[in-house]
Amino acid sequence: MTDMSAFLPGKTLKTLAELNPVIGEKVRLEVRSPRQRFTVQLIGLKENQSLLVTGPKPSGSGLVHAGTRFTARLMSGNYLCTFETRLLHIQSQPFHYWHLAYPQQVELKKVRQHTRVAMNLTVRIEADEFALPGSSPAITACCRDLSLSGARIDAARILGQPGDSLYVTARVSVAGMDHMLLLPARICNQYQSAAGLLNAFSHGIEFIDLEEETRLILAGFIYQQQLLDTGYLEEMER
Repeated sequence: MTDMSAFLPGKTLKTLAELNPVIGEKVRLEVRSPRQRFTVQLIGLKENQSLLVTGPKPSGSGLVHAGTRFTARLMSGNYLCTFETRLLHIQSQPFHYWHLAYPQQVELKKVRQHTRVAMNLTVRIEADEFALPGSSPAITACCRDLSLSGARIDAARILGQPGDSLYVTARVSVAGMDHMLLLPARICNQYQSAAGLLNAFSHGIEFIDLEEETRLILAGFIYQQQLLDTGYLEEMER
């Protein structure tokens, strides 16, 4: 397999074969006008000739015909690959599949596990340092970005000082399954920022001593969000 580390994000390649995509990998096909999206699977390719993909459900492809142009996206290793193609031929026997034009250029975007992903995720923060007499030791806050190593948390009041420990509780959905994450963390920095007419306190936190299962769920959630942001997954596939 080609060493993908040799390719920089956004670099174009002359052939898709250099990427050596996995047979069976999902391919997202998008038609601009009229706007349509299909999810198919790669079943083969012949360099400089065509790609073979499974055909989508007939009910969803009635307006598609030979010559229809698509923007295609597929994953290869840790890269999201985007290219332009067109439908060459619709084959119905021995099963329903499409011939797509072999792309002349492929754009790459690296999907990094440790890249922070922007979001607006409601979380609960627990720390003895900001608990007031007679109040709950937990408050609701907003996670603005997230990575495997840490997060940015915005709250209505200061959660603590750099070096203080806290716990972040978040409910996330990965592949349609809900999970409750308990993330022990340490505050790295904090500052006050204006959010509209209200003042918010932003905190950079670092996760510490995450359990293996928690790390796996967190990695899956982050990876899923990256694919949603790039358009590779539909909102309905959250």
